[in-house]
Amino acid sequence: MLFLYIHRLFVYGTLLPGLENYNRFLKPCSPKDYQAKAKGVMYYLPGDNYPVVLEGEAVIKGTLYEADDLSLALTQIDEIQKYTGVESQSHLMREIKDVENLDTGEIVKAHMYLWPPSRAEWLKKNAAIIHTGDWLSFLRNKNETS
Repeated sequence: MLFLYIHRLFVYGTLLPGLENYNRFLKPCSPKDYQAKAKGVMYYLPGDNYPVVLEGEAVIKGTLYEADDLSLALTQIDEIQKYTGVESQSHLMREIKDVENLDTGEIVKAHMYLWPPSRAEWLKKNAAIIHTGDWLSFLRNKNETS
């Protein structure tokens, strides 16, 4: 099932347009990008300075990418996300999730990186919830208060 929908990826953190990992991994694919949202709970890992998402019912704001050659980028992104395909050996899991394309209103299936459920308790104890589900807004507020 992982190779279905290989041309769509929903991102919410360091892979957002204009950020370093977007420029490094996704920009070469020239993907179409759409404002989008998915379900989950966003957490901030202060020691690593990036967000992760745990399954949940809150709203995660992000970008939906579509590109025919996205599979090449996914392989590289899997490496930085430390995704191996085995939950107990992965930092993040890549799963197919429902994503709402806010530009069209359509619900589509797309890859999304999620925190493994088996490590949810650790996350809840060691990370802070980003209640807005919006990483860019969180970064702006964090930089303004620093």
